[in-house]
Amino acid sequence: MRDETTFVEQVHRELRDVRWPEPAEIRARARRRSMRTSVLAAAAVLAVASGSAYAVTGRSGPPAPPTAATAGSPGTAGRTEIPQEALLTPADVPLRSGVQLGEAGLVEPVRVDPVLESCGRERGVPSQAPTSRYSRSQTLLRAPVDPTTRGPAITQDVYRLDPGQGRLVFGMVGLLLNACAEWQVNGSTLLDGRPAATVATHRWETPASGFAGDQSVMLRHVSLAPRARGSGRAVAPDPPVEVTLVVRVGDLVTVVATGPGALEDSVDGARPGRGLSHADLEALAATAARRMCPWANPGC
Repeated sequence: MRDETTFVEQVHRELRDVRWPEPAEIRARARRRSMRTSVLAAAAVLAVASGSAYAVTGRSGPPAPPTAATAGSPGTAGRTEIPQEALLTPADVPLRSGVQLGEAGLVEPVRVDPVLESCGRERGVPSQAPTSRYSRSQTLLRAPVDPTTRGPAITQDVYRLDPGQGRLVFGMVGLLLNACAEWQVNGSTLLDGRPAATVATHRWETPASGFAGDQSVMLRHVSLAPRARGSGRAVAPDPPVEVTLVVRVGDLVTVVATGPGALEDSVDGARPGRGLSHADLEALAATAARRMCPWANPGC
């Protein structure tokens, strides 16, 4: 009985030392996770989708890996965990960003665009993403210059996959785009105090591919405001355009998504130069590839 009492007292003392996240940190983590909420299981079904994969390009000028092969360094054979150095830094993003939040994970499915994946499930697309061995995620929050610049600047996930699995991610993207270039979602709302059926339209396009790392693609997601079916009247403002970058280097795949209002064409024309341009996005993808390069299998 005395042993049980001692154990309970020890647990009580240790719980008093636990650091609970601040409310702001919890909300920021929730915002990042809400942008990647689809859960897909790992499977080999995408072997048939290899013809849909995007072109492979040569790696562009990555930094040479360190010469010392210490535990956890880029020179170590059989790289496993993903270090923070493999991710983008606030200085890499041409937007003013403040707080940097991140976490590491194990056995996480690769998540690209949750809305696109929802469309694929509705239309019966046989696309299932690989499951990573290791992953690391981060959110770069925009500096609160004014109320229009709050929220994430970007979110980034980096996944380490089994050999050959990284290509399947691009096959999955190809299948989803073939089936879901445009998707209409039915809903309802109150309009002038009366229930009204609505329809919201989502469109995806690929402005560029093969511009960074071993494989890469840029996904542009345009959402149109829900409209009343009878009158065509918009019942809400148009959501901001979103862009997702998917880049592979060796066995590492990164997914970088822009936050609300982070793009150049989503910013009020009276305040030019405050968003990311197409050239900025391609440069960001190239930087992400260089960051991953020393930590990939095989390395650069």
